[in-house]
Amino acid sequence: MPNDSKNEWTITINPENGGFGGFVPSWFKNPWPVYGNKNQASDMKNIDIRDPNVLTQGGIATNLTNGSETGAVTTLISSILKTVTASDVSYATGSNKVYKISSTAVTNDGTYPLTIDKSGVTGETATDLIDYKSNLYIFYNHSGSAGDIAQVNLTTNVIDPDWGSTVPTGAATLQNAPHYTTLGYYGESESIFFTNGQYIGRLTDTTLDPEAFPFSSNAQTVSITWNENRVIVAVNRPNITGSNFNQSAIYKWNGISAGWDGDPIEVPGRIGALYTKNGITFVWWQDGNTTDGYWLGYIQGAQLAFLRRYSGSLPNQTQVGEYEGFLMWISSGKIYLWGASDTSIATSLFYYATAKYTTNIGAIAAPFGSILVASDNGTNYSLAKVAGYATDSYYYTKVYTVSGAGFISEVDLIQIQTEQMSSGARVDFTLYYNKAKSSQALDSTAYSTANKTLHKILTKGIQVEDFRLDINFSNGSQTNPVKIRSIFIKGHYIPQI
Repeated sequence: MPNDSKNEWTITINPENGGFGGFVPSWFKNPWPVYGNKNQASDMKNIDIRDPNVLTQGGIATNLTNGSETGAVTTLISSILKTVTASDVSYATGSNKVYKISSTAVTNDGTYPLTIDKSGVTGETATDLIDYKSNLYIFYNHSGSAGDIAQVNLTTNVIDPDWGSTVPTGAATLQNAPHYTTLGYYGESESIFFTNGQYIGRLTDTTLDPEAFPFSSNAQTVSITWNENRVIVAVNRPNITGSNFNQSAIYKWNGISAGWDGDPIEVPGRIGALYTKNGITFVWWQDGNTTDGYWLGYIQGAQLAFLRRYSGSLPNQTQVGEYEGFLMWISSGKIYLWGASDTSIATSLFYYATAKYTTNIGAIAAPFGSILVASDNGTNYSLAKVAGYATDSYYYTKVYTVSGAGFISEVDLIQIQTEQMSSGARVDFTLYYNKAKSSQALDSTAYSTANKTLHKILTKGIQVEDFRLDINFSNGSQTNPVKIRSIFIKGHYIPQI
């Protein structure tokens, strides 16, 4: 038994001690994790800890006006521009449609959505779009086992569905492969660089070179970004999903030379996406020998630095981005955030929100400052904004071990501090203990006219070997949240002879 004259112990989670953290390391490996910091979670859903002072409910994905199949969205949206083209104006694409969007609605005015209708083919399926010199360029594949580029003139709103194969100097069809884009420079000229099967393609003004830089015949370029005045491209070889071991790599190219710069960064496994933020290129990839081991890291010199491991699925380039300074990405319908709200705060990984449907997930972006996420369930389609407060929301603390050789513990008091609440606000608590074999529902915390901010949820002792505190918002409000500022737990040791 610990050497404590009073045999007492306490656990305090509050802003003064680091606030509420994200997931414990490798939380998905064990449902009863004891490894991690005391302020971290063993599991969570739809939780917001962006403000280091409070733990509260994450956002809800709610369709934009005309953001469903009864309005304007009749396809799964595969790409959303990460920036605006004018005040409160941006664009998205999916399948054979080009959508015009604002922060509140999808345009449905007889002009938009536009249709990509290339003569002689069917099955036009867009991968990405990019804003370049007053035009949109939409990269897509079709039933002819090839790809093409559609152009939308943003002044006239006229679409040319086969622009890439008929108009530019060097006009040509593309590979039948995912096409992702970035802006960079070819010499002094701003250009679009794009993935094109085993090639990096390049569009400079109206000159197209779809095979500007080649890789091995069994390779596939899967993500592309611009940093350090270089094209940075992720290449999987061979590009096989699941537990198959790929020898992937990340290459740097100056956009002109016949060879890449320096040595590639070898990545055993499969790469999903690249994203450059503040001069740092982040990478999402999957271990080569497991189906549930995914990594977030970043390029550091000639190697990858590891940041966090997570579970779920591997995002593509249109499923990653940033929101209020946090990196965000899609994993199995979940919206993860990673980062911190200030430089003096420890980074956290947390599950912030859920797409409206989880059958098929499309793109994610925040061109207007709020997260937009696309999804469908095979019948219904959605372009939704993440806002409000989810009630399908919970946060489970890590497991606290309070027993050992010759002693167990009794939990005497659990006290919660909240911010002032409004009508409908409520949160429920359950104590799980002894390897989750037992549980005890605790007192709820809810709004009352007294508007207390200190709440005792346990005052009667419970003997435990170990325990976890579960926080559940399912009986709460989507407009008036509970914001928890601190948790204080006190107990004492009991000798076992």
